[in-house]
Amino acid sequence: MRIDKARDYVVDNLQYALNPSSIAVVGASRYPSKVGNKVVAELLEWGYTGKIYPVNPRADKVLGLKSYHTLKDIHDRVDLVFVAVPAHLVTAIVEDAIEIKAKVLVIATSAFKEIGREDLQNKITLRLRENKIPLIGPNLVGMGSPYNHFNCGFIPYLPVPGPIAMISQSGANLLAALGTSQEDHFGMSFFVGLGNKADVDFSEFIEYAQKDEHTKCLAIYIEGLDSPEAFVAACKKVTKPIVVIKVGGSKIGVKAAFAHTASENPEPDQYYDDLIKEAGAIRAVTWQEFLDISLAVGYQPPLKGDNIVMITNGGGAGLLACDHFERCGLPLHELSEISPLLATRMRAYMPMFGSPLNPVDIAGTASAIQYKGAFKQALRDPAVDGILGAICPTAVTDVSAICDAAIEVYEANKELNKPFIMICQGGKECHDAILKFRDHGIPAYASAEQAVNAIAALRKTAVK
Repeated sequence: MRIDKARDYVVDNLQYALNPSSIAVVGASRYPSKVGNKVVAELLEWGYTGKIYPVNPRADKVLGLKSYHTLKDIHDRVDLVFVAVPAHLVTAIVEDAIEIKAKVLVIATSAFKEIGREDLQNKITLRLRENKIPLIGPNLVGMGSPYNHFNCGFIPYLPVPGPIAMISQSGANLLAALGTSQEDHFGMSFFVGLGNKADVDFSEFIEYAQKDEHTKCLAIYIEGLDSPEAFVAACKKVTKPIVVIKVGGSKIGVKAAFAHTASENPEPDQYYDDLIKEAGAIRAVTWQEFLDISLAVGYQPPLKGDNIVMITNGGGAGLLACDHFERCGLPLHELSEISPLLATRMRAYMPMFGSPLNPVDIAGTASAIQYKGAFKQALRDPAVDGILGAICPTAVTDVSAICDAAIEVYEANKELNKPFIMICQGGKECHDAILKFRDHGIPAYASAEQAVNAIAALRKTAVK
């Protein structure tokens, strides 16, 4: 349902959605195949330290925990009520949550507005709004935070800790991002699925993320935006960079979005382009771009100018980057245009057939020592705004040693506050290097285009 602006009581209460001291799971089943069982199991498995109250009218224990027949049988404080029962039972659960003065209600259950039951969804939402209890959902997968060891929903794992807050209407894409986090070290501060977004809006999680100490960037997946003014106002209010992917604009996508999360898209795609630009956010077009640029703006400072120096041991990677920089409206400048003496200093770290043009090609025989020297010269030059490094694994390339050298230079020069991005094109040794770079706060990618997109996004954050 529409809101005019983010509501203070909602923003304040969202702490209980991501770091509750107690949680009641309504529909906590004894059977492992049921969602309610998985919610309790995952809370236990991932180390949640608060109190867990399973609620099941036909069970005295669930997964070794005392079970309660109703919410009203719990005589302790309940911060979060997580509902995983059929839709026709939810109204009664809402009344019980109001009676026990729960702080937040989460409804995982489907079969509301997305199948035509808008009246039921609105009735529940209004009842909770009357009592100032935020509702997240319905029709969602869950939420969590690796910093709080909190995995709440039917979610198989937590992400690795990091700076990116993921706010998504789609449970499937949220799960995909969590898998990417595990496999590719895409670090998250917290994540939440909004589902039908009946009550709590994007704007309120945006304002909550501004206050979260672990969050440096917001990554937002949108299917429908029914409170655009509130969204724009919230984005303008926060100081942290925001990356948005808005889907459901194609002819069939409009119908698919409604069937999925009851999202309505009456406006043309250009409307969302303009709206996201007005909000000062960065719009991604593809899922991969969404992840790539979120990673960059989460870990690296803004790119304050367009004097980017690329250092590579492979001319092909340099050419791919050159062309994509131009497509992104951020063409590379020759080294002589950036800093007159930099090309001369770079010569000390390349063979005579190397090129100090930009990209700086230190040749396929380049060692970790040569990379280290070239990175130092570029980073410490006052005229250089950012660095893009590339590693192509020849038979004599020690990828691991070069990775260590780059990390050493980056960490020794962090106070310069210049973006440092890496490309590692190759096999397992390059994938391992990408993970190691990311673990040290350096966004690293498997292709030149991904890295250039990341740098272009960092430039946009500087001119927000």
